[in-house]
Amino acid sequence: MAHGTQTLERGLELLKLVAAHHPSGLRLTDLAELSDLGLPTVHRLMACLMREGLITQGEVGKRYVLGQYCQQLTAASSNEMPVQHTYGPLIDEIARTTGDATFLVVQSGFDTLCIGRAVGTYPIQALAVSVGHRQPIGVGAGGLAMLAAMPVRDSDALIRTNRERLPYYRDLSMPALKAMVAQARADGYAVIGNYAVSGVIGVGVALHDSMGNIIGGVSVASIKSRMNKERQEQVAQQIKRVMAQYGSAM
Repeated sequence: MAHGTQTLERGLELLKLVAAHHPSGLRLTDLAELSDLGLPTVHRLMACLMREGLITQGEVGKRYVLGQYCQQLTAASSNEMPVQHTYGPLIDEIARTTGDATFLVVQSGFDTLCIGRAVGTYPIQALAVSVGHRQPIGVGAGGLAMLAAMPVRDSDALIRTNRERLPYYRDLSMPALKAMVAQARADGYAVIGNYAVSGVIGVGVALHDSMGNIIGGVSVASIKSRMNKERQEQVAQQIKRVMAQYGSAM
């Protein structure tokens, strides 16, 4: 059973890698390097994913891309109410309660994608990112909170995959990001500053559905002088209280 679970996890990791690089695709050697798996293992798992229609190979360069079944899954889920519509009132209320800019992000491959932003009432608003902005998961407070809410195995895999991209964010390193994830797990909320936007500190909390699944991350950002340690904790508790009112499990 343990071996079967490990095989499934490795196959899913490879599928996520292909999804993150769709539609340009990845070569077999790219997948082996990014996943830290041997070429024979990657070849065997990719053959299985191809048989199930989850991936296919493009004509040019035989790069792996998402298959037809993944497209069917996307179409099947498109009828659900968009997350930003469901949780728009939530981030509006958090912005009103805290007075600061509030953001809703979801995981998209190995990134976070900002799908909602609400402006607070404080005279200086730290509008760190706009809707549609992407960045490696963990660089912002919402994504950092999501990493902290995941099993260690999953968060470490995402950090490892993004290791070459992290230094572009003010020399953020794998050890530093892992340390912040560990601190977020201990505190019950995430804090990160100066990496995505200089002089801005964000406080993040993971957003769950009623089944305990991670939907995304909510963060509140403000200028460094306003977001001291005491206020960081206060903001985290304000986010959690509003989430509880909206029935979002923590």
